[in-house]
Amino acid sequence: MAPPDDASAAPNGGTSSIARWAIASRRAQTLTLAQDGFLSLEIDALAAEAFRDFAPAEMSLVERVNRFAISVARVPRDLQRRDADLFAAALLSRAIQDFEGAVTLAGRGLRAQSRAAARATFETALYCAAAARDLVLEKGLRIKLKKGDASTTRFVDAFEGGHQRFRGQVATELQRIPETSQEHAGAMARVLDEIGTPGQHQDIDLRGLAEDLQLQHLFTVVYRPLSQDAHPSATSLQHHVELTPQGKIAGLRIGPDYDQFADTLMLAACSMLVALDSFLDRFGTPEELEYMKDLAGRYRALSESSQEGSADAPQ
Repeated sequence: MAPPDDASAAPNGGTSSIARWAIASRRAQTLTLAQDGFLSLEIDALAAEAFRDFAPAEMSLVERVNRFAISVARVPRDLQRRDADLFAAALLSRAIQDFEGAVTLAGRGLRAQSRAAARATFETALYCAAAARDLVLEKGLRIKLKKGDASTTRFVDAFEGGHQRFRGQVATELQRIPETSQEHAGAMARVLDEIGTPGQHQDIDLRGLAEDLQLQHLFTVVYRPLSQDAHPSATSLQHHVELTPQGKIAGLRIGPDYDQFADTLMLAACSMLVALDSFLDRFGTPEELEYMKDLAGRYRALSESSQEGSADAPQ
């Protein structure tokens, strides 16, 4: 397990990346020797240490965002005025779980998996925002409009259309598998009859949805980088090998990886705040809106100070 390149002291009183690596490396040896990897019982103690020491400022923000999100979700809301409101509430609950999953995995040193969960948080947050606004999609439509046509497709209709499109694709593919029984093939045929003409159901284009929400810049700086770890990309796989000073592969890295730990926490928090912002714009009380403003300010200040710390780090 090789130390990360950034050996500078972390901003906001955080532990330096070298110190974090040294602690994680010792824990990794225990995990490796136990032959249980991330299923080792040692992992919970490591997570507690990471949450306490590795990025205290970011973790403090995460805890505030999490507690506020749960408190918002627990308040009864009037969800009967439009169907999109029920979607928004359900999507907020999903975003909270995605967010907590990202933090839980990050604390245990599952770097790539935590960033994949943070990416899922951002995607769910966009959906929550679209439902809360009962958005009519334009660029967010998978089947693009003809030139000059005006969109009348609401997010919730495209959401349902995507579900039907998925059902149709799976049913069609199952019918083509030689081992599919006649009974199951018949069931798939009934599904296709229920769905109707394949390919006609509208679906959601996530990048376009971000543009419709005027969040395309966040899509670029949050979703795009996290996508590198949601898939086994060349960039992501670099974290799984040890390199010599000459840049040659010397072996595999086994054990917890806290590279980008603070960054993952911040991107997950940002994503959760996107969902909360739109949900509260629709349902929030004055007190909730005021606290939301405070949280956004805390996030912005911490993000700016982290960027300044990175800029001042020795190269």
